[in-house]
Amino acid sequence: MKNNKLPNMKTIAYFDPPIGGEKQGSSEQSEEGSYISGKIETKNRECFVGDQKVDCPQSGKAFTTSGDKLNLLPQIPSLEKRSDPIFFSILLATIIFFSAMAIFKIKIFGKTLGEYVKPIWFLILVSIAAVAWQYLFGLKINDGLMSLKISQLVWEICIALSAYKLIKTANFGYGNLFFLAVLYSLIIHGLKASVRYLFYEKTFLYLADRFLYGSLLVMVIVFLGGSMFLFFRQKGVLKF
Repeated sequence: MKNNKLPNMKTIAYFDPPIGGEKQGSSEQSEEGSYISGKIETKNRECFVGDQKVDCPQSGKAFTTSGDKLNLLPQIPSLEKRSDPIFFSILLATIIFFSAMAIFKIKIFGKTLGEYVKPIWFLILVSIAAVAWQYLFGLKINDGLMSLKISQLVWEICIALSAYKLIKTANFGYGNLFFLAVLYSLIIHGLKASVRYLFYEKTFLYLADRFLYGSLLVMVIVFLGGSMFLFFRQKGVLKF
């Protein structure tokens, strides 16, 4: 399922500058021995400058078979696939789980889903809006990724503010902060994974890698910010 209205997400591979100082990404040797200039694009594990095939950079990084860089996971052939039944089964199971939590008021670390969501519903909406903006508008703006960095900063701030608000108003502890991080990971990076699968035709390997990498960032924000707020509360620096 591909939507041509969304911007293209080509993987661009750049060389690091060599010792001599000249940018190696602007000039590379082709298989015939001549030198050509331009950005290096990876396609099916092969590298091209325009239509000319060139040697790929040896950076030690792992890539998917379609040329997408992996940040955490190694190459796992069994995950190099797409399957609508599997994807929609995972999505449906997630929706059913959280619906059951809300309907039956199931408590996680002593709090219901409503107690997690109601105090921060506005921050959750802002986070979703920031992610949607990235794909609808941010990828189309040619400003050196500054717009994307700002929109990412928006949802990172929302996560930190959520941790602060819940510690202040609902007496949250570390267990609650852990579930808050899981919740935000599913909301933000689950949404990103859905967009990448539905509109950019990414494989499960790439989706899993980006989800885990993004979730790790969420965990760091929640626990660093939350630990700081809890420490100040215990020391009496902040009066909640």
